[in-house]
Amino acid sequence: MRKLALVCLAGCAGSPNNVDIQLAPDVISSLDGTTTVSALVAADTTPLDGVAVHMKVDYTDRNGMAHMVMPVDGKTDARGVFTQKIEGLTWDGHGTVTVSYSDKVTGSATFTVLDRTPPKVTILPPTTNNHVGPGLPLDVQVHVTDEIGVSNVVLDSTLGIQGTRSTVVASGSQDATITFRLQIPQNPQVTTFDLHALATDLSGNVAVADAVTLTIDPAITIATPPPLMGTLLTDGTTTTLFDPLSIAASPKDGKLYVADRAAGACNQHCIWQVDPATGTVNPTPVYANATGIIEGVAFDATGDNLYFTVDQNQTGALPYNATTGYTATVATVCDDPAQQNPQNPFHLIFDATLGILTPDDQNQELSRVATCAPTTQGTSFTNNSNWDAPRGVAEDPTGTIYVSDQNRGRVYTVNPTTMAVAPFGPGVDSPYGVEWLGTSTTPFASSLMVAQTQARIVASLTATNVLAAAYLRNSPIDLAFIGGTMYILTSASANNRGRIYAVTGF
Repeated sequence: MRKLALVCLAGCAGSPNNVDIQLAPDVISSLDGTTTVSALVAADTTPLDGVAVHMKVDYTDRNGMAHMVMPVDGKTDARGVFTQKIEGLTWDGHGTVTVSYSDKVTGSATFTVLDRTPPKVTILPPTTNNHVGPGLPLDVQVHVTDEIGVSNVVLDSTLGIQGTRSTVVASGSQDATITFRLQIPQNPQVTTFDLHALATDLSGNVAVADAVTLTIDPAITIATPPPLMGTLLTDGTTTTLFDPLSIAASPKDGKLYVADRAAGACNQHCIWQVDPATGTVNPTPVYANATGIIEGVAFDATGDNLYFTVDQNQTGALPYNATTGYTATVATVCDDPAQQNPQNPFHLIFDATLGILTPDDQNQELSRVATCAPTTQGTSFTNNSNWDAPRGVAEDPTGTIYVSDQNRGRVYTVNPTTMAVAPFGPGVDSPYGVEWLGTSTTPFASSLMVAQTQARIVASLTATNVLAAAYLRNSPIDLAFIGGTMYILTSASANNRGRIYAVTGF
């Protein structure tokens, strides 16, 4: 208990001239957050009954933020004492209590609040039903809050941790969500395991999260976080979806179209039509090319034209026919292959103003084919050999263009007016196909969805954050949207041919 010296004004006999304040306690635990003020008001040494006084509290936490404590007006009792309980002192810091009479006679005392409140820590459900398949990657998010600041977060499991185990929150954030990247063993010896997490705040207080139990199901080849649900739509064979490279959805007929490498059914490189409702692959290829690999497929806004790239210096188009659909008999060559621009095109988009835009692996640029005609010479839309291995390309509603660089592990923006190139968002592992997701009721809204081939994750990428939307046993290479469903194309991997997965809930 702390007692401060009296304050006395000379020549005030018979009137209050002393206010003596005591705080019990003056060192306060944030778990309790209360102290009691006792202020003795006297004329010299005589306590005074019924004296009106005013109490105020100045309180600041250790981060320099002021916290409001309401002032109180009251009167002294027969003993000359004004008593008041102060609550809500739960932030680590310090303050001053002042009791005054007529703003002329005052007394004050200081107090200290020590942080004894542990942080609050929760493991967020990593998958929709807390089921995961063997061999799948897994992102586990731990949400931590603390009124002072989080220092450290640790994740552990009864299965062991193959991946990141702990992280330091260097900024001392008061509200943080930490993502841990794990790997489920290919041949686990258990069918269930528990996730555990603990967090430490800047004052050294420790909190433990409720454990989360996950079930390992060998039948699962795709897992998704809430509120999404993923299922296998169709599996490739030796004749179709043999080694697919890209996928796109037609606004004209609502079908999926897949570029397939060395497909057995046509004995060359093909484009297949796939029913998104049943997963049925039309056995007759839409288009076949014997001289080069068909790398990319895309549509214009109306679906009147299907555009594609061939790795031998070529882009092309298949106009839609109401009777026959997209057919090879009306294929159009969109550029002069002899000009070798683009020289080695991968995925592509069609912009109503700019025409065809495709990442060119050979020139390490974004190439433009302004008009679709056999005599068109492509041009470099960007300059300075911007990338190592450009693969995917997408466009958002503002016209900003996104290009993935598989080797650099980054996605870049391209300004459609200045052609300036800039990194976008955090780094991601082996990005390939990309697609913009606009309106959605999920946390993935207004973000770039990225297929990460080596990581086997499809993730939502924003300027500041990466959020996993699907974990796969096979390597995702491209994706497309029809309404609120995302279709993920996986390449030939994990002893499987190509596959298409449907993820609903967007």
